[in-house]
Amino acid sequence: MQLARTEQQLEIPTSWAEIPLGDWVAAEIQERLDSWCPQLFGYHLLKIGSLSAELSCGHSSIRHQIGMAGQGRLLDCLGDPLALPVKEGSVDACLLAHVLDFSKDPHQVLREAERVLTDDGWLILSGYNPLSLAGLGHLLPGFSHRLPWSARMFSPARVTDWLQLLGFEVMYDDRFGYAMMGERSRIGWWRESLGRDYLRPFASVYVIAARKRRYPLVPVRRPWQLAKQVTAPGMARQGG
Repeated sequence: MQLARTEQQLEIPTSWAEIPLGDWVAAEIQERLDSWCPQLFGYHLLKIGSLSAELSCGHSSIRHQIGMAGQGRLLDCLGDPLALPVKEGSVDACLLAHVLDFSKDPHQVLREAERVLTDDGWLILSGYNPLSLAGLGHLLPGFSHRLPWSARMFSPARVTDWLQLLGFEVMYDDRFGYAMMGERSRIGWWRESLGRDYLRPFASVYVIAARKRRYPLVPVRRPWQLAKQVTAPGMARQGG
């Protein structure tokens, strides 16, 4: 298992157009956003990363939506996902489209997202699955330095563990990309349909929606703790 943190130089895509089949991957993620976003409520939605900024969350009732990354298109402001210039607990939803795949410290990215989210805030993220056809290319010398195979790729189970350690509850977990051909061909459609039913762990792309949970610690009085004085003066007297 590869370490989460690395010091190696990473090629970070600034647009879906830079990734082979990126337009298809973006369209599939967008389809899921259109389905899940109506459940997002609040005032502020933060799209972290240049790929996130190119996706739409228009089906959400959250109208103030900000795209933030170090570089890219359709950005509202510049910011580092490892150190977001955002106040703690001020964002109702965050979108991280393939940000973990191209980050030197994915743990810190998730910690920053958790920090800026309000209690019960939503985090939607996507990434490449190493246990897939995309992951196979990641292991081949001729492909390992080219997009999308140069992505770091963390398994959905590992990402889910990270989220749970940070206090998130995974609400949705969807997968696609069993053929890495999309549904443009008849073969591609057949493989996608078969994969959804029988090959879920081997999908090339995962999309997870999780909710931040914070339960207040309310001190509860122990039932066996009795008051020191049960009766008030004058309520009872001893017999002579």
